[in-house]
Amino acid sequence: MRSLTASELLGAWEAGHPHSAPGRALALLCAAWPERSPGELARLPVGVRDSLLLAAREGTFGSALVGLVSCPPCGEQVELAFEVGDIQVPQGAPPPEVLEVEHAGHAVRFRLPDSRDLAALAAGRGGAGREGVLARCVVEAHREGAHVDTRALPEDVIRAIADAMEAADPQARVELSTTCPACGHHWFAAFDIAEFFWREVEAWAQRTLRDVHTLARQYGWSEEHILGMSPWKRQRYLELAGT
Repeated sequence: MRSLTASELLGAWEAGHPHSAPGRALALLCAAWPERSPGELARLPVGVRDSLLLAAREGTFGSALVGLVSCPPCGEQVELAFEVGDIQVPQGAPPPEVLEVEHAGHAVRFRLPDSRDLAALAAGRGGAGREGVLARCVVEAHREGAHVDTRALPEDVIRAIADAMEAADPQARVELSTTCPACGHHWFAAFDIAEFFWREVEAWAQRTLRDVHTLARQYGWSEEHILGMSPWKRQRYLELAGT
């Protein structure tokens, strides 16, 4: 389990801040696994990426996760509290680079979506949503030996591809069984560890920068010196400084 230091967290926050969500997730991964190149991490299937993010989050902030979701019918804010272990899928052998589905006379070869695909879709390149994923990830499609454009694939074949993607990379889709205490509505709320972890890091970074500013002004210490303190020791100095 990889625990990010205060300096590493601030570095990841600074590196990821100008980017969209996929780039921010990649910045966190690069900080947690500096021995792996950014290109290698960017090529990881989304579920494998998310499994690593869960491990980094648990090592850095602990295993407990608490969040709020809005009830679709009534808008009530519903609290979700769970553990990393509740949603982490055991990772076996890496999925193959190219998978194949045969359905309704179609043979489709495809790869799993990765951070490069998410970044392209976020930037509006290559379509949007399911169509964009298919356009980027389908390697080739044939029906009775003839080439088929991804835009012409029947709905049932597309569902077969989606099912195969989910089976090969199950961590990529996490849904939490949720019931609204106000109206009783039950639904499955999507959970995105990349977005959740980034929001936590951003809130932590804002607090930490304020603490560094306070202690630097009070004692003349450098950022490196302040970040090198344990959180407990840093808090004691903040109390002495009157904050």
